[in-house]
Amino acid sequence: MMEEKINNPERCPRFSDCSINVCPLDEEMFLRNKLPEENFCPFRIKKKNKFQKGIKTLMPCRLLEFVPKSNLKMLNKRNQRRWREKNKDQNNN
Repeated sequence: MMEEKINNPERCPRFSDCSINVCPLDEEMFLRNKLPEENFCPFRIKKKNKFQKGIKTLMPCRLLEFVPKSNLKMLNKRNQRRWREKNKDQNNN
């Protein structure tokens, strides 16, 4: 079980280039600290201006299923809505 928790962030397509300490895929995220100079995960941020145009903030559907419910508030609003819809569909099946 512990191995699964550690490997969950590795499912992200950005994992190999990522240096973010607080990952929404990490089931033990509450144990991590964000450094002041560290950026936020792009799946957490909301696009605010045209300069962020190239930043992909929509988490791939296949990754949403690995976001623990306890980390839901870490996602941006759009990803939160998609997570709820996906889990509602799974609960109805």
